[in-house]
Amino acid sequence: MIKNFNNTAIISGEKNISYSELNRRIATYAVHTPKEKDAKTIILCENREGWVYAFFSIWLNHGIAVPVDASATVSEVAYILNDCHPEFIWTSREKEQTVKEAIAEANLDIPYLLIDEYESLALPTATSSDGSSPDQDFMSQRKDDVALIIYTSGTTGSPKGVMLSYGNLKANMYGVCEEVRIFDGKRRTMMLLPVHHIFPLMGTLIVPILTGGGIIICPSMTGPDIMDCLCRGKVAIFVGVPRLWQTLYAGIKKKIDSKAITRMLFSLCRKAGSRTLSRFVFQSVRKKMGGHIYCCVSGGAALDKEIGEGLRTLGLDVLVGYGMTETAPMISFTRPGDIIPGCAGLPLPSVKCKIVNGELLAKGPNVMAGYYNRPEETAAVIDKDGFVHTGDLARFDEKGRVYITGRSKEIIVLSNGKNVQPNEIEYKLEKFSDRVKEAAVVQDGDMLRAIIVPKESWAANRSGQELETLLKKEVLEPYNLSVSNYKKLMSVFVYQGTLPRTKLDKLQRYKLHAIIESKGKDDVEDTENEDNKTAEDLGAEYRVISQYIEQEKKIRVRPEDHIETDLAFDSLDKVGLQSFIESTFGMDVTPEMLISLGSVKSIADHISQQRTKLEVGDNDWKTILSTEKKSLELPSTSLLYTFNAKVCKGFFMLYNRLKVKGKENIPPKGPFIVAPNHQSFLDGPLSVTGMNCSTIHDCYFYATEEHVKGSLLKYLAQHNNIILMERKNLRNSILKLSEVLRQGKNIVIFPEGSRTHNGNLSTFKKTFAILSKEIDVPIIPVCIKGAFEANPRGKNTYKPHAISVEYLPPIYPSPEDTYESLTAKVKDAISDCLHS
Repeated sequence: MIKNFNNTAIISGEKNISYSELNRRIATYAVHTPKEKDAKTIILCENREGWVYAFFSIWLNHGIAVPVDASATVSEVAYILNDCHPEFIWTSREKEQTVKEAIAEANLDIPYLLIDEYESLALPTATSSDGSSPDQDFMSQRKDDVALIIYTSGTTGSPKGVMLSYGNLKANMYGVCEEVRIFDGKRRTMMLLPVHHIFPLMGTLIVPILTGGGIIICPSMTGPDIMDCLCRGKVAIFVGVPRLWQTLYAGIKKKIDSKAITRMLFSLCRKAGSRTLSRFVFQSVRKKMGGHIYCCVSGGAALDKEIGEGLRTLGLDVLVGYGMTETAPMISFTRPGDIIPGCAGLPLPSVKCKIVNGELLAKGPNVMAGYYNRPEETAAVIDKDGFVHTGDLARFDEKGRVYITGRSKEIIVLSNGKNVQPNEIEYKLEKFSDRVKEAAVVQDGDMLRAIIVPKESWAANRSGQELETLLKKEVLEPYNLSVSNYKKLMSVFVYQGTLPRTKLDKLQRYKLHAIIESKGKDDVEDTENEDNKTAEDLGAEYRVISQYIEQEKKIRVRPEDHIETDLAFDSLDKVGLQSFIESTFGMDVTPEMLISLGSVKSIADHISQQRTKLEVGDNDWKTILSTEKKSLELPSTSLLYTFNAKVCKGFFMLYNRLKVKGKENIPPKGPFIVAPNHQSFLDGPLSVTGMNCSTIHDCYFYATEEHVKGSLLKYLAQHNNIILMERKNLRNSILKLSEVLRQGKNIVIFPEGSRTHNGNLSTFKKTFAILSKEIDVPIIPVCIKGAFEANPRGKNTYKPHAISVEYLPPIYPSPEDTYESLTAKVKDAISDCLHS
C-alpha cells in the first residue's frame, strides 16, 4: 500500500501500527473475507483499528465494502441485509447480538466473524509479502469497479445503497491531494466521526491512509479524549461536523471573554482579518491542540458563519466541504488561503456545476455509479447528461464559488449532518393503525415533530389533551425505542382533520407548518390556565427551567419528561442546560448530575434546594410589582450635582466637539426611563447633557454594591443620585427602581449592562422593559456615538474624538407589548440611529 513500511499508519490507544504491520493484518483479515470479485461484505462495528483491517481486506480481495451505522437498530440492519444480500459480515462483540437478530429477522443465512478476535493475533515475521496489499495506483486500475455501497435515505423513498466506484473516490482523493495539496505523507489525521458515513470514511481513513500520513483513532467524542489525541498524535488535519466546531469555539470564546485583555485582542484580530496576526496572538490555542494543526475540515451540514469567522479569528483555518453521498462525497470545498465563512468554496477541478431553476447540478468523475438495484431512482437523480440533481438551492459568486441558499428536496438534514427521510417515519407511525389514521413528520429547528390524525373510532369521546398524552405514550414511545436517537420524535400534534395532499395522494409538505401554527393558536385558551396552574404549583425553578427548554428545543415540556429519553438531549444540549443553570441560579452542576436527576421536575427540585440566586426575567413581575413594595429613601441631591453635570457638558463640547440632538423628545417632567447604549465611562454624564437642570435633578443612576466600596465612594453616591443595587438580589433591586419611578423621578438604565467591547451593541437585558410595562412609563432611547473611540474599554486613554448624543422619540408601552418586544423596539431604535 505504502512503500515506506516503517512509517506509522495507525495510532490506537498505546499502540503504534506501522504500514508494514497494517499490510500484514489486512492480509490476515483477507484470509476470512470473501475472495470472489464484487462479493459484498458488511462492516458493522464502532471505530477501531480492526475496522481499518477489515475494510482494506475487502478491497484487497476485490470485494465491495458495505459500512453500516454501528448504532443501527435490528430492523434497520435487517432492511440492509435484505436489500443487498451480502456474502459476509465483519462485526464486533459489542454488536454481535444486533447482527444475530437482524440475520434472523431478514431470514437469511449470512456468516459473520468478530473483528475483536483478529486485532491482536500474533503475526509472522515481516517478509517481502508485506507488499501484497493494493498498490498506490489500484484505484486507477479499478476505476469502473464498485468499491463501496453506502446506505443513505437519498432524496426520496426508503434507504438506498449508493454505489461508489474507485473512480469516484479517486476523483475526490486527487482533488485534495494533488490539485489542492491538503493531505500528504507528513500530515496525520484524527479518526473521530463514525466512518460508515462517506465524509469521514474518505477524510479520516481512506485518504490519510493511502497518502501515507496515517491516522490516530480517538476513542470517544469527549473533550479530554479529543485533546489527548490531538497532542499525542501530532494531528495536522482535524475533521469534524459543525456541532463539534460550535462546541470548540464556545469553550475557547468563554475563556477569552473572561478577561478584558483577551477580549480586546480577539476584537483586534477580528478587525484586522490577518491570518498571521491571529496565529501569533492566539498561538496558545494551537499549542493546546497539539501545535501541529494544519487545518480543520467541516462537513456533513452547513457551518454557521459566525463560528467560521470566530475560528478564523483564533488562527484556525476551517475548510468547508459541500457535497452528498452520491458524489463520494465532495462537490466543492474551500481552499487554504481562500476561506470565506458561509461559502462552500470552488467545485472540485474535475467537476462541472450549473444552476437550473435555482437548483445546483453537478457532473464529474465523482458522481456515483447509481443506486444499488434501483435504476429508476438512479435516473430520477442523474439526468441523461450525467448531472446529479443535488436538491439544494445555490448561487455562484463572480469567481465561481458555491453558496448554498436552501434545500428543495424533502429530506430533512439535522445540524449534526444526519439525514432523515420523513416518509420512512410516517410509514412506521401509520403501522399503529388502531390509533393513527395518517401521520406527517416535520422539522422544527433541530427536532422532529409528528402531526397525527387519530382514528375517529379511537378518538371518540376523548379530549385533545387526553389524545396527545395517549399518542405520546402508546405511539411515540414505542416508535422512539425502535430507532436511532436522531430519528426520535420529540412531540406530537393532534390534528382532527385531513392532511393536505395532492390528487396523487402526495403530502403537500409546505403546508404542514401552518397546521402546527394554527393548532398552537387554537390550544392557547384551552391549555393556558392548566399550564399556568401546573407551573405555579411546581415553583419558580420549574417554570424557569421548562421555559428555557421549550425555547431552546422548540418543544412542549412536561414535569415528568426525562432530558434524554423524552427530550433527546445530546451532549451539547446538556452543556447548554448546565451553563444556563449555573448563570441563572448561581450553582454548579455537571452533565452527569443532570442525567442522574433525569426529569425536568427532579432537576427543578434539586435547584430549589441549592440555588443562590434567580436572574431577572424569570419572575411574574406584574404580580410582584403590583403587590410588593420596597421602602426606599432616595439619596439627597447635592447642589453640586447639577452644576457638575453642566460643567461636564461644557468640557465635552470643547474637547469632544459634543453635539446634542433630539432634546424635544425629552418629556418636560417624569417619570420616564432613559436607556442609552453603553460605549464608555463617559456615558453617565453624556446621557444627561441634553436635559435642563430640573430634569437632571430628578434623574437617578444605579450602581452595584461591589463598584461602590469605601466610605468616600458611598458618601459621594448618597449625594449624587446614585442608588446602590444588590447583585445577589435582583428582585429587590427592581423593586427599588420601581419606587423611584412611583415617586415621579427618572432613572437612567444602560440596557447592555456593561460597556461594549467593539463599539457595537451588545445583548440588551430587559430590566428597563419590565419597569416600563408594569409601571407604565415611557422609555427614551439615547444613541451615543463616538464615546467608544474617545474612551475605549480596556484602555486608560481619553482622546478628543467627536461625540454625539441623540435623544430618540419616546417609546410608550402598549397592552400588546411583551418585555421582549419592548426591549427589541428600543434596541432597534438605537441600532438604526447608530448606523445612520
